Amino acid sequence: MLSIAITGANSGIGLRAAQSLAAAGHHVLALCRDPDRGRAALADINAHAAHPATLIHADLSIPGSIKAAADQLTHTVGHLDVLINNAAVFDQTIQEPRFTADGHELFWATNHLGPFLLTAHLSPLLAAADRPRVINVASKGLLSMPRIRIRFDQLDDPSWYSPTRAYYHAKLAQIMTTLSLTEKAGGRLETTCVRVPAVRLDPDRVAAMPRLLRTLYAPKNRMAVPAERLGETYARLATWGGSLPGPYVDENLRPVRAPASAYDRAARERLWSLSRTATGDPAWAW
Repeated sequence: MLSIAITGANSGIGLRAAQSLAAAGHHVLALCRDPDRGRAALADINAHAAHPATLIHADLSIPGSIKAAADQLTHTVGHLDVLINNAAVFDQTIQEPRFTADGHELFWATNHLGPFLLTAHLSPLLAAADRPRVINVASKGLLSMPRIRIRFDQLDDPSWYSPTRAYYHAKLAQIMTTLSLTEKAGGRLETTCVRVPAVRLDPDRVAAMPRLLRTLYAPKNRMAVPAERLGETYARLATWGGSLPGPYVDENLRPVRAPASAYDRAARERLWSLSRTATGDPAWAW
């Protein structure tokens, strides 16, 4: 039985992965931002779980919430075999930038700084596992942006914001962090990043959209990949028997190329340094 933490486990791919892994007998630690939705998801996960999952509240835009979640995990399990950094915000209705209490743009804080800080806080638990593994998540949409780069001097600048730009910017950072973490762990941690295609949204999320956006999104949603299929992709990576198939893989677990800037070592080091500073210079086990 593996101990597997999944962020954003209350809906979409995260929920389906949690259901699959719990049914297979693994101890799932379901990290959810909304307590009510988290409790509902926990009931769904545990309906067919061979080992009951554990619900942990975590808002990845709030450092204090991340620290509290990590502390709860530390008191719940002696080690962590797998961390799946699945949670992300991509709300197209957020047309104007929003900022956290720490002054960071919401998409950047939630989709990059939050997973970075959570992984750091959980690194001692991961280091205590026999074969620890971190799975990050990027987006197939980056294929349309081969020249995208990190805006190092404009990370929280509202002038270039749009929900699409902010989302893909943070997803590039997830790829770069995956590559950096592999190097810094020096063989003591397995890492990979999944290039996720468009995902079919759950009915409740579609219903919550403004009417016009819901109408515009309907054709794309019908063509999107079911969350159940991608949940199995996560589950396969979490329980992969040998070496992971690559540092960056598609939904079929085939190695793929990232945007060129992701392979710029100097840019990755700069991103790592800036991320550490922005998250309070957390300690790492590696």
